[in-house]
Amino acid sequence: MTSVVVGLGVPAAVAWAYHITMNFNVFWVFVVMVNLMVLALMGKDKFAAQRGSSRTPEFTLLLLAFCGGVPGLLLGKQMFKHKTRKKEFNLQLVAIIALQIGILAYFWREVAAALW
Repeated sequence: MTSVVVGLGVPAAVAWAYHITMNFNVFWVFVVMVNLMVLALMGKDKFAAQRGSSRTPEFTLLLLAFCGGVPGLLLGKQMFKHKTRKKEFNLQLVAIIALQIGILAYFWREVAAALW
C-alpha cells in the first residue's frame, strides 16, 4: 500500500507544484513522474527479488502502469530483465495497454484538446 501512495502521491504533488510555480501542464508532469516512479520500483523489486527481501506487489506496478506508467514499466522490464517470464503479469499489462488505447481512441477529441 505504501508503494501505491508514494507511486501516485509523489507524482501528483510534483505535478501540482510545477503547475503552480512554472505553469507546466499538470498531465505531462504527472505522466513523467509516474513513469520515473514505476521504473524505480521495477529496479527496487528486481534487487529485492535477488536478495529475498520485501517485494513490490504486482498490483502496485500494474496500477501505476494503468495510471500512465506503461512506458516506464516496459523500460524497467527491459533494463532490469524483470518480470519478463511471468505470463499472467504480461497478459495483464497487455490488457492495460489495450484498455488505454481503447479509452484514448473513444475520447480522442476531448483528450487531444486537454493535452496541449
